[in-house]
Amino acid sequence: MIAKFMEIAFLTKVDKTNINATGVEGDITLLKKTEGFDGKQYPYVSGQSVKFAIKQYLLDAGWSLSPIKPKEEEAQITTECNPVKYIDDDLFGYMDTAKDVRRTAPVKTNGMISIFEWKGDLDRGVRYDPEGKRHSLFDIEITTTIFRSNWAIELDLVGRAVKKDEIKGVDGLQDGYIGDFINNQEKEKRIKALLDALFNFWTRVKQTNFFTKTSPEVMFVILRDDKSATIGDKLRVDKNLKLDVKSLREATLLARDKIKKAYFGYNQSFLTNTEDELNQLEIDGVIKIMLLHELKNFLLSGDFKIYE
Repeated sequence: MIAKFMEIAFLTKVDKTNINATGVEGDITLLKKTEGFDGKQYPYVSGQSVKFAIKQYLLDAGWSLSPIKPKEEEAQITTECNPVKYIDDDLFGYMDTAKDVRRTAPVKTNGMISIFEWKGDLDRGVRYDPEGKRHSLFDIEITTTIFRSNWAIELDLVGRAVKKDEIKGVDGLQDGYIGDFINNQEKEKRIKALLDALFNFWTRVKQTNFFTKTSPEVMFVILRDDKSATIGDKLRVDKNLKLDVKSLREATLLARDKIKKAYFGYNQSFLTNTEDELNQLEIDGVIKIMLLHELKNFLLSGDFKIYE
């Protein structure tokens, strides 16, 4: 295993969209928003919504997803809870209160959060009365912004049970099994399937009239053994799409002794930084800087080995 922990952060630009509504108040469909220290409101997309999009991509890519079980008396709705057979049960965890089994997700995310505040934009819609007398008017909160998405993957927990209450009623394994339940080759396939889904990320939600691209423009990948986040909110750009190299450099210098490998990929058409400015991230050669398509090709290739 090259490292126990992989941290990923990416930036994506969205145009005129409401990709994760929080509900309806009156005749207004609201964006999910959180209030910053500055008192301003920042749109965000929930981790649940983002993981739904990832699962749909995996399904389209040919992976079998764990079936949702009907709700039982005094129990929560859950999946089959079979991480051996299903990639989503392995990576995203589960809890079945009826069967008293639970798995902490090796893959964690904050969803997506906007770098810039919401400006109060609304899209006015109308449903026409065929008799032309009582049209229905409604508004939808929208945003054009840059979202940051953060991910953490506990690589040593993928394909492995570490607690007795993780495995129960799984074919081929005794209840309470502890240890690897898939081989390293399958672990590798699952992580690279997740990486592929992130590179091709599309939310699929609220896109009928507000279609927007959500795949990354910039991505930072860091590998460590000590399971501690490096990037956090340091991956950001200003309104001129200039990367905050100083903040990223500061964060990586602080964690320099813990970083095993790191990779930074970007689209030249997105960032306005000069090449010399971006090269300041190459601290002691620990961070490799490349174009985003080069990073994608490398991480998904056989040259990038996660498990040995």
